[in-house]
Amino acid sequence: MIRRNMPALISMLLAAAALLAAAASPSSGEKATSDDRLFFAMQIADETGTVIAEPKLLGMSGVPLLMNLFEPGTDSRSRMSLWLQPEARADGSFDVAFEITVPGKLSGGKGQMTLRSGEEKSASLEYPGGHLELQLVAFAVPSPEFELYLQHGIRLLDRARQT
Repeated sequence: MIRRNMPALISMLLAAAALLAAAASPSSGEKATSDDRLFFAMQIADETGTVIAEPKLLGMSGVPLLMNLFEPGTDSRSRMSLWLQPEARADGSFDVAFEITVPGKLSGGKGQMTLRSGEEKSASLEYPGGHLELQLVAFAVPSPEFELYLQHGIRLLDRARQT
């Protein structure tokens, strides 16, 4: 089970390292406040429980994110597309609108959820013959919740190396 999750854990740690490096070296232009930076961890599965994708995305409040997955060896046959629009709320939570397309299953399934940093929520998107389950957790970066998420990933990697 841990070996199956290894690619997701490694990508999460690499994404976190890139985000922390970007935060440490500000670029030209306007500097984002810590409340603007967001890390999204998702799992998207079909009605049989088969995981279609486990994206880890870095973003900013108010800036839409678009992710396209393509079939291996081709750049034209889409396996899935995901669009997120995160917006910060005055109470510190986030409104996240999303749209997902999985060719042959769901085209433009939309939804919206409000989350606090570190809170996980699920949405079910129906299509003829089945449904997709989207689990989403969003973290403000930096935040105590994000630190716990990283520490948990590091512990899982250490356990996997010991086996």
